[in-house]
Amino acid sequence: ATASTSAPAASATAFAYFGSWLDDASIVAPGDVWIGLATGYWRGASNRQVDAPVVSAAVGISPRVQAGGSASFYHFRDADGFSENGFGSFSLYGKFLIADPLRAPNAIGVAITPLLEVSPGSVDSVGWALPVNLETRRGDLRLYGSTGYFSRGSVFATVGLDVPLTSNVLLNGTFGQSYARAGTHQTSFGLGASMGLTATSGLFVGFGQTLTPTEMGPGGASIAGGISFLLPEPKIP
Repeated sequence: ATASTSAPAASATAFAYFGSWLDDASIVAPGDVWIGLATGYWRGASNRQVDAPVVSAAVGISPRVQAGGSASFYHFRDADGFSENGFGSFSLYGKFLIADPLRAPNAIGVAITPLLEVSPGSVDSVGWALPVNLETRRGDLRLYGSTGYFSRGSVFATVGLDVPLTSNVLLNGTFGQSYARAGTHQTSFGLGASMGLTATSGLFVGFGQTLTPTEMGPGGASIAGGISFLLPEPKIP
């Protein structure tokens, strides 16, 4: 689907909290609804986690405002056989367009995305964040990224690049840095691809790698995939 999406990513250890957000400066058209359904698998040195299902949605409120959110259910297991299932983080956000990336060739778009994050079972179960999103297009290439602050103690910067291969297939690369209040940091890389099925639906898959300082362990690798739909506002004859 051609609608914009928002991708939250957060992790916590006994030492620090890392949070990040990757988004663009595009807005879902008023009345249109974007829906994403996904699943993901994460593997660390001795832990495993499956996130399924992961549900995301966004709805256009006006030409410069959209609202959205995401929710997930996780299945965790460690090397000793301990397992746990439950709801992961919920996020609710509003997206406000300040400068449209399509207003002129090579323009830079700007949007802000204040959000609320709820993590059941965590010591600090409710937090907020304020990402600022930038986007620009150079021909068929699209470069975008976000930077901001999570109230639980994370300053982050992420960037993404979309490179079309054909009229309905594109490659995507991401890079991010998150700095925790504890004084340490996390680095993430990602590579993915998406394929349009119709003008309003598509499939996507992505691979990721997270790197952390030696004293916090080796980080982890992940794979995720899913499908998305754009539901246009019904037209009244």
